[in-house]
Amino acid sequence: MYTLKRILFFCLILVLKPTVFVAQINPQKDEAVSQLIKELSALWDNNKEETFNYLLDNKSKKSTTLKTTFPTLITNNRVDLLAKRNVLQQKIYKKDLGFNFTASYQRNTSTPFLDPEDVVIFKQRAVVGLDWDLLRGGFLDNRMKAKTLSKELEWIKNSNYAQKTSRPFLLSSQQVVTNFNKRKIVVLQKRLELNTKQMALIEKLWALKQISMDNYLKAIQNKADINGQLELYKSFSDKAQQLKLASQDSIELPLLDLDFDKLLSKVNYTSVAGDSTLPAYLIENAKRESNFIREIGLKAYACYSYYDVYTQNIPNRKFMSYGLNLTVPLAFNQKEKRELYLVNKQIDNLQQPQVEPGIEYLLLNYYYDYRYKLKKYYNLVEKRNVFAELIRTESVKQEFYDLEFNPNTALLILDDYWSNAVELLDLHQDMFKTLLSIKEKVPGSEISDFTFPVTVKDNLKDSTFTPPPVKAIYIWSKSLSVATQTMLTDYITLNNFNQIIVSYKYDKTYLQTLNAFINKNYTSKISLMIGNNKLINGGMPIYLDSLAKSVPLTFVKSIHLDIEPHTFDDFKTNQVTYFAKYIQVLDDASAFCKKQNL
Repeated sequence: MYTLKRILFFCLILVLKPTVFVAQINPQKDEAVSQLIKELSALWDNNKEETFNYLLDNKSKKSTTLKTTFPTLITNNRVDLLAKRNVLQQKIYKKDLGFNFTASYQRNTSTPFLDPEDVVIFKQRAVVGLDWDLLRGGFLDNRMKAKTLSKELEWIKNSNYAQKTSRPFLLSSQQVVTNFNKRKIVVLQKRLELNTKQMALIEKLWALKQISMDNYLKAIQNKADINGQLELYKSFSDKAQQLKLASQDSIELPLLDLDFDKLLSKVNYTSVAGDSTLPAYLIENAKRESNFIREIGLKAYACYSYYDVYTQNIPNRKFMSYGLNLTVPLAFNQKEKRELYLVNKQIDNLQQPQVEPGIEYLLLNYYYDYRYKLKKYYNLVEKRNVFAELIRTESVKQEFYDLEFNPNTALLILDDYWSNAVELLDLHQDMFKTLLSIKEKVPGSEISDFTFPVTVKDNLKDSTFTPPPVKAIYIWSKSLSVATQTMLTDYITLNNFNQIIVSYKYDKTYLQTLNAFINKNYTSKISLMIGNNKLINGGMPIYLDSLAKSVPLTFVKSIHLDIEPHTFDDFKTNQVTYFAKYIQVLDDASAFCKKQNL
């Protein structure tokens, strides 16, 4: 019983003096909570303007500068040896001018019969000379062979085999990932900094039971997400540095779309059916190799002869000889030789890796995959616009001391906004890797050959995110003043008014305020309201001309007429006259608006 009395007495004190009781047990807690909220608000103020749009901006870039490269780390031994052999052969032919040194020696063991060619009987003879092959197998022929080889060197370096086995796309892929990772790390480090400061504050609020479990767990989840991504991207960068793969910050990686028809036009199916599939320089080589002049032999020679004769009374003979030898074949087969050269080159090309059979269906799958990712990118941009609108709303709530403003909630929205930037970069990176895969399947192509840049709506003004179709506000001249101008602008922003109808009157002081208000709110649809009933009796053109000189009409969308003849005392008896005057007012206003593009 005694215990029951003490409980009742304690309850009575609570009923009679609740304020005194709270004041005795909560002042320190309230002060601590208030201070934590102030610190969260300061954290919000210091970070809310950061958008990271500069990391996503690609408006100035028309195409990618990502090109095929052949790094020293990635080599194709067969292609290198073919090229080296070609260069050596060229050097050999260029150095061979067609000159040949000739020498001969003959000794007769007994007196020979008369040689009808030499018309001399000799014991022994020696002949030395110089031959110069001018055409076939000589000077001109070697020049033509060297020129053919120089053209074939281009064929070797640009062959399907060289491009596919060198696999330069591997390095390109690393450059893409490294480039995007650097951007993502910038955002993630800022997220980590914000989350660390926020967690230090909300953990104290959680201990004081002043924050919901959902918000507390959301902050913890953000921390785990940030740390996980940072570890992934940094580890990749570290491994790339170990492999000495330097990043190229100058690479432009704009948002691109695919042109499937251009992509298919880059697919080269090599055929042996004719010359049309071969490069022009090989056609030129074929004509050079089958040139009739190469079948003609023309040799110039000079030689010195010395004869040791048998007859004692006849002196030994020595003399110089000069001459030309010409040989012309009787077979005319230039057409067949030209075709043989081209067929051999086609066979060489077929021995190299070719475009895969059914490549168009594989490319179609890539096309779908890429454009699906592009659609997701657009969706993320719209999501980003929503976050931007939520941040703007939170800023306005804070500015107007709205009780709904919660700095912790605002910070969580800001983190979602920054996280969205990482998602966009991640998806953009994945899209470029798809483009590189497409490029690998189409040898000899560059990404710029089958893509075109696209512009993404990146703000609420251009976004498909649509507020209510019409939400308008009338602002009377008495409501608009220097003192109320900023307040009205913020009020319009807070309530999402998309049409502003503001009163016009010819007063110098008022016009200064009106012009300042229009210049600050021109992104909204602004109409000027004319509320002068006296204009029903004429003078509308003069009044409108005066308005055009007083107000920046480039920021004005329309004219709103608030002229009310029915307020006149004689309206009922003169309705027809007033309606005729009103139509004239409309005609004058219409002519003015057409002239001013309103």
